[in-house]
Amino acid sequence: MFGSRSQFSNWKEICIYVLLIALLVVGICFLQPLFIPAGVLLLIIVVWFARRAYTQKKQMLSDYLDDVIRNIERSVHYSTKNLDVGIAVFSSDGKLQWKNEKFQEWTGLKSLERKKPEEVLPVPENAFETMCVKDDCKVIQMRGRYYQMQYFSVQNPAKNTERKDDAASTLMVYLTDITEWEKLKQRFAEERMCLACVRFDNYEDVMKGLSESARANLNGEIGEILNKWVESLQGFVVRSNKENLVVGINYKNLQKAIEDKFSVLDKVREVRQENKLAPTISIGISKDGETLQEISLHASKALDLALGRGGDQVVVECDKQMQYFGGTNAVSAKSTRVRARIVAHTIREQMELADKVFVMGHANEDYDSIGSAVGIAKLSLSLQKPTFIVISNRSTSLQKLKKVVFNGELNISEEDKLYEGLFVHEEDVLEEISPNSLLMLVDHHRAVLSASQKVLEAIPQKRIIIDHHRRAEDIIQNTILKYMEPSSSSASELVTELTGYFNDKLEFTKGEATALYSGLVVDTKNFNVQTGARTFEAAALLRTSGADPILVRQLFKDDLESFRDRYRIIAEAETPLPHLAISINRDVENSSDTSILAAQAADALINVTGVSVGVVISACTDGNVNVSARSDGSVNVQVIMEELGGGGHQTVAGVQLQNADADEVKQQIIELTKKQLDEAEEKEKNESNLIE
Repeated sequence: MFGSRSQFSNWKEICIYVLLIALLVVGICFLQPLFIPAGVLLLIIVVWFARRAYTQKKQMLSDYLDDVIRNIERSVHYSTKNLDVGIAVFSSDGKLQWKNEKFQEWTGLKSLERKKPEEVLPVPENAFETMCVKDDCKVIQMRGRYYQMQYFSVQNPAKNTERKDDAASTLMVYLTDITEWEKLKQRFAEERMCLACVRFDNYEDVMKGLSESARANLNGEIGEILNKWVESLQGFVVRSNKENLVVGINYKNLQKAIEDKFSVLDKVREVRQENKLAPTISIGISKDGETLQEISLHASKALDLALGRGGDQVVVECDKQMQYFGGTNAVSAKSTRVRARIVAHTIREQMELADKVFVMGHANEDYDSIGSAVGIAKLSLSLQKPTFIVISNRSTSLQKLKKVVFNGELNISEEDKLYEGLFVHEEDVLEEISPNSLLMLVDHHRAVLSASQKVLEAIPQKRIIIDHHRRAEDIIQNTILKYMEPSSSSASELVTELTGYFNDKLEFTKGEATALYSGLVVDTKNFNVQTGARTFEAAALLRTSGADPILVRQLFKDDLESFRDRYRIIAEAETPLPHLAISINRDVENSSDTSILAAQAADALINVTGVSVGVVISACTDGNVNVSARSDGSVNVQVIMEELGGGGHQTVAGVQLQNADADEVKQQIIELTKKQLDEAEEKEKNESNLIE
């Protein structure tokens, strides 16, 4: 009724009526010619009245539409002026064309004429060109208040042209004050419950040999430190037993603890009674989860991760991201062997239940990976189980070990000769895998490092991990058992120790003992780093079993070319920071030889006076970048490598990066090392102040 189409329809009806009357008049006039003048007059009168009625109706419609438009204009004017919404219009060249009073009030600028969005609204991503690409809605902050900004572009056809390309884009911007809502959201986030699981790491070792009064004093002093810490965070603490506590705090106070870098770790470590061993605690904290039960589960997993990384540290899980604090001190060896005995019995039970046993180390196997695999194979063979040691592509270490130990200069037994056929590639064993097969993973716990991804995937449930590296976030899941001891020198040490509890009558052959001994030697740098009493006990057992140190020394001999390459890398090293030496070995093949060369060069760098951290970056021809990092113990290189996605130990760590730039990686390492050195220096100053 109110559109042009409706008007056309009414006029069409009138024309039909007039036509019918005209036909009727013509018919009458045809029959009676005397009525022609009267008929013409009648037709004129009808047309005149019809035209007049249509004109009046059209005028009424026009007046009605004028009233509607005026009312809409008044409503729009009132809305843009009085409603709590800021509105602005920017022209096709990005200049402000119009704004209401709220927009000017909220932006706080006296004169906005001809200004661009980026001159009025907070950057980034508020430039006219960016905002015109896609309609969007975002929250911005101006002058201490929060606004929801909605914007969209309107295409206006250009005048005097029909070309669509000439259309001009107008940007409409709407601001809504949501400060109270944002404050409510922030308050909700700050008051969100966080749970912390606290564990006294070395309770039994610390309490051993103490008198009852000293134990009570030690417990009381540590308890007082923890209570004061929780009180400062306005939280609560519940002690579940002598070694475990549960702490509840809100997210706001968790941020305070993070800013403080959890100094409670250092305070607990400084407690002394009659004991010589420093007490340490580990804390797992989480805010993730919809219920307290879920939050508690995440906190417990964070604590497991902290303990798996050696203890004396804090792991915080927020929004599925892990943050690490502490863990910069050397991991103390555990004196208790209870866990080793339980693990050995569990491994024996699982091997007896399995029909086949597959042993696998990490890719580009070193002597520790091979030696520990040989040790596990020994356990399996003693139970008469079909055993396979899965290896990656050609490993120089394995070839040397085979040549020197298993079919070379060592007077090996018939049993040792069997190992020549035990080392197999993935394509040779995939068909051998059955639903009841057991997979033993040694010297690693991350899927990306496994010698064979296909074998790992083919045995998805029955897996056991034996490793001495600090636990990473992306640990292999769905395992029967994870035996991880960061305090141990090597996987070979762990396997050697397990053998005595697996079967006290089991004896290593000379070849097996030499392979395990080589693993000890390579990871301890000839018993110079990461050694403890249990390391030397394992070495003594292997020597008693016939391990030959002379042959092991031959394994580590290099040819003249490798010797020259190693010292070329050392000669090209730079010292961008005090105590840091870093070198890049460019355009090399991505192989185990390259990794060994980098590790040897990094070891040599920390022997230079004044160098605490030695890093060698291998820029491979396939685009990968491999990093070997070494430390004299004053800096935790494992933390540095973790930031890049790798891992390791406090003194030995590394990372493998795909499609990376060596120079960019070098700069990252320099920045991360500087951070570690600054923290170590600050910690040393604080300890000096406490002593004074």
